[in-house]
Amino acid sequence: MKTKNIITYSLIAFALTVSSCGKKLDIQPVDNIGTDEALETETDVNNAVVGAYTIMAGGALYGTNLVMVPDLYANPGYLQWTGSFSTFREISRQTLLSTNADVARTWTQAYRAINAANTVIEALDVVGDENLKNEIHGKALFVRGIMYFELTRLFGLPYEANGANSTPAVPIVLKAVKKFPDITTGAKRSTVAEVYTQAENDLLKSLELLENVETNDLYATMGMLVRLYLQQGKYDKARDYANEIIGSENFALASDVEAPFRVKNSSEGVFEIRQNEQSNAGTSNDGLATFYSSYTNNTGGYVGRGDINIVDSYYESFDPKDKRKTELIYEGNGVKSSGWFTQKWSGYFDNIPIVRLSELILTRAECNFRLNTAVGATPLDDINAIRKRAGVDVLSTLTLDLILAERDTELAFEGYRLHDLKRTKRNVGNLSYNSEKLVYPIPYAERSVNPLLEQNPGYLQ
Repeated sequence: MKTKNIITYSLIAFALTVSSCGKKLDIQPVDNIGTDEALETETDVNNAVVGAYTIMAGGALYGTNLVMVPDLYANPGYLQWTGSFSTFREISRQTLLSTNADVARTWTQAYRAINAANTVIEALDVVGDENLKNEIHGKALFVRGIMYFELTRLFGLPYEANGANSTPAVPIVLKAVKKFPDITTGAKRSTVAEVYTQAENDLLKSLELLENVETNDLYATMGMLVRLYLQQGKYDKARDYANEIIGSENFALASDVEAPFRVKNSSEGVFEIRQNEQSNAGTSNDGLATFYSSYTNNTGGYVGRGDINIVDSYYESFDPKDKRKTELIYEGNGVKSSGWFTQKWSGYFDNIPIVRLSELILTRAECNFRLNTAVGATPLDDINAIRKRAGVDVLSTLTLDLILAERDTELAFEGYRLHDLKRTKRNVGNLSYNSEKLVYPIPYAERSVNPLLEQNPGYLQ
């Protein structure tokens, strides 16, 4: 597809797959997206929203950092960083500096995606077909909503159910800018409560726009609303949206625990990134398989840097029969020839499931248990469905601790650990769930050009 140069910055090209309504959306790569040229046609606007999705698939966001870093940040008793990248070493040691380049690039790329979404929203008048306009608008709001959600979870203190949540999070920017450095210039940080509200409103409006359009993004939007509401402790809303997705029968648990990470159009992939040889997050200095893998392939070549291995005690905590141990963890024989490594991220060109059915089943179980309800299924039935697929014995009774333990096991190494520990108020190693050390600093470069950006406590610059 010939693409107009619409923005002034380059993007890594990816193909992003979002699934819903039993179908997959293949978004083809876009080389550039920008606002120096006006979006004058439907094609321009559609390419621009594709560009926004493309940014999200890059290494700074879902291609690496939004999946890997929340686990690396919460690594005590779980993971070990043995690599040479100082940025990730700081994160693993919970000794971040405001000059950390990976903190900065996550901020930068998230706001680039937000700016791309804002650019699309402001250009919607050139789209004549009402259904197409609603679809494009809904996609842009989806991008903006989930970026604000992810940013505030990293740069703000944890959301406290029934609390004021008045501490600063990130700036809310709802207008497009032509020059990228100007995106947050002159903007102050909004509160945690305000950014959560903005993210929720964007996702709810996205859902409204997509409900009556023949599109593939509807359940992806619901899936991210489930996650947002669970983080807020709004268990009834998280349960009901999770139940709607599960009850749609457009998704099914794969019989093979490895399938969601290998099979294109996985039966349980609600929102996933599909990588290939031309479009991927990286094979040497970026990408999940780059950091998590350490094995020798069938041609004798090494795959992965082996920078993140699983702590022995965590490996031993799995039931010996658990397929999530026997089939999804292996002993390294690549660049790092000792230690345990996750099989989830073992191929440079594999799927990256962002929301999958097993997460939603676990969420429904937890919410039903907390609310003493059985919407869609009993909590015990939901937990046992996950356990049966994993090949471990079913449970006859259930506690909240057992539900959280099952969630930790099923979703291990997929980017949930830090956020789940925070929302359930469990310690991260020796740190309290709301420790200042578990909140990203506002990047030094951003504060240098915008003195209105207040720094988080505990950081000097």
